[in-house]
Amino acid sequence: MIDVETEQLLTIREACQSFPVPVSSPTLWRWILKGSKGVLLESVKIGGRRFTSREACQRFMQTSEPVEERRKAKRAQCADNAVAILNRFGI
Repeated sequence: MIDVETEQLLTIREACQSFPVPVSSPTLWRWILKGSKGVLLESVKIGGRRFTSREACQRFMQTSEPVEERRKAKRAQCADNAVAILNRFGI
């Protein structure tokens, strides 16, 4: 949860630039509303505007699974599926 008194609030546009690789605002909105891999980017609504914080972005990056790990898991899953299909056909 964002502590508005101690954390550095960022607009959505500012937050897009706070990641190591800049992300688009639709991506940031998706992370806020739907999350990524079950992790939501924390945000607060103040006066009808949505904000996140630099600290919330850091927490989000630390809890999200690294991209390379996801790729390795996906490759392993594809390889397992291919082996299962080949076994069904007796190859």
